Amino acid sequence: MCGTAGAWPSSDRTTCAVLSCGGPAIGVINMPLRRQMVVAGRGLGCWVLPGQDPDLRSGRRGQVTQGNTLGGAWTLMHNPAGWPEELLCALHRRVLLVPSTGMIVDLVTGRADAGVIAGPSLGYEDVAPMPVIITEAGGRVSDLGGATVLTGDKSVLITNGHLHDEFLRLVSRFPRRRDYRALGQGE
Repeated sequence: MCGTAGAWPSSDRTTCAVLSCGGPAIGVINMPLRRQMVVAGRGLGCWVLPGQDPDLRSGRRGQVTQGNTLGGAWTLMHNPAGWPEELLCALHRRVLLVPSTGMIVDLVTGRADAGVIAGPSLGYEDVAPMPVIITEAGGRVSDLGGATVLTGDKSVLITNGHLHDEFLRLVSRFPRRRDYRALGQGE
């Protein structure tokens, strides 16, 4: 099953997951404009492959950070315009929020400690590669309420694993989406 570029902030990525009875067995995120591909297989690890024609020989093992302090954690955000104010403020007060165009790659290469996707829901095909890629790099993934990302509300929390429970305690009580209809009605 393959996701579409339309779910991401730019059109430079394609996602793909091969599913088995135990969930995603293989996950791929290809970003040709960044000349990077992330691939993972259940029990086989996560690999970041550089270049225009990536192959496993040129790749390096994906590995999340080991940070265990929520305060100041480098946290990537996707689609903050769709976030409710409460969620944005709660995170902004505790972590370093930065925009992302390559959240998964930045997490599995150790450039970020966590990532949050809220606002308009992603499709199953867009989140399907995440569990195998993130867990094979040593991290954790769920929706913002702690449910599995595959059956949850299609919000996304990815972390290095060490920070996951603390992030959930911070964000799980907040709404995941902003009411766009209310924007045009004034205050």
